[in-house]
Amino acid sequence: MKKKILAVVVASAAFMGLFASQPVQKQYVQAAKNTKTAKKAKAKQISVTYTLKDTTKAKNKQTLAKKTFKVKKGTSVFTVLKKAWKVNYTKSSYGVFITKIKGLGNEKKKLYWTYTVDGKMAKVAADKQKLTKNKSKVVFTLKQYVQAAKNTKTAKKTTKKAKAKQISVTYTLKDTTKAKNKQTLAKKTFKVKKGTSVFTVLKKAWKVNYTKSSKYGVFITKIKGLGDEKKKLYWTYTVDGKMAEVAADKQKLTKNKSKVVFTLKQY
Repeated sequence: MKKKILAVVVASAAFMGLFASQPVQKQYVQAAKNTKTAKKAKAKQISVTYTLKDTTKAKNKQTLAKKTFKVKKGTSVFTVLKKAWKVNYTKSSYGVFITKIKGLGNEKKKLYWTYTVDGKMAKVAADKQKLTKNKSKVVFTLKQYVQAAKNTKTAKKTTKKAKAKQISVTYTLKDTTKAKNKQTLAKKTFKVKKGTSVFTVLKKAWKVNYTKSSKYGVFITKIKGLGDEKKKLYWTYTVDGKMAEVAADKQKLTKNKSKVVFTLKQY
């Protein structure tokens, strides 16, 4: 009897020990998983060094500040920049445009920030550029763009040239079908680019109905609702008093102060 009782006690102890050890085993397994997760997290982190430089006050590049960070791989250049210093910026569909870092930057004085990643000039905005390489070096440099002023002068010259290429043309509509005297229906003057077709300007001036032939060009059937093929009412036109020999979309305007007259006639 004693042997039976002893056997039951031993079995119970073993059973209890088995269940008691399970939570401990689970703790060890969980700890191992946590260690692996931590290692993976560290593996995804990279080191990046940010430097600010100012080339506007001295011939040599002046280093203003430098900071190193541990960041998650794939973090944007802009996200880390904001952690490092105070940044002023505007945002558009192209990304952020940095106007100031640490209070430095002035659009009126053409002082702008550019940046490089590992010595290469960035091709996208800072919020679009991702950090993927360990020990990357990001350098933001303040520069003064004198070229911008030159570009403005060039743009003004280009505008003047463009204006010089523009010519003035006057369009007149006449109807000779209802009276002996030529009746003027309308008159308009335009500034157009030299080389513009007669037809292009005509469409700007009034509503035009027409058909088109790939070989001969446009055939105008109505202007301002006037014109009737059944009644033999057709439009003709002259440029500076000379009857046109080609369709209106083939005739180019090249002379300043040209006079284009469209006349409705009955044939």
